[in-house]
Amino acid sequence: MNVRSIFRPWVVSVDGDDQLADAAERMHNEQVGSVVVMVGGRFAGILTERDLIRAIAEGVDPRGATAAEYMTATPAAVHLDADIHEVASTMFEFECRHLPVLSEDDTQVIGMVSIRDLLGTAIRLAGRAG
Repeated sequence: MNVRSIFRPWVVSVDGDDQLADAAERMHNEQVGSVVVMVGGRFAGILTERDLIRAIAEGVDPRGATAAEYMTATPAAVHLDADIHEVASTMFEFECRHLPVLSEDDTQVIGMVSIRDLLGTAIRLAGRAG
């Protein structure tokens, strides 16, 4: 089974200059644990719940800091043909819960795959086996 069969084919994004507070509000409204950060119209990184927690723990004013300042730059990413075992291994290796899914030429983020997507797949497969 590959990423194509489990990923979310939509992307929630923010601009690198957006305030952390606005990015957090967007994540809350869209009910996602991460957003893609765009700088100059290009994919620059992702901002995750963990990144927001780090900023708060450091005492940062979420109205004064930007998404680009706290994003995970050049995060691990996967392609549509990646096997779900490869995805799980990548998440484990990089200690992350969200991976951008890149286009074949690596120029665009075409979706996201999360640990929740993997867990849901594992539960469905286990149900079929039992």
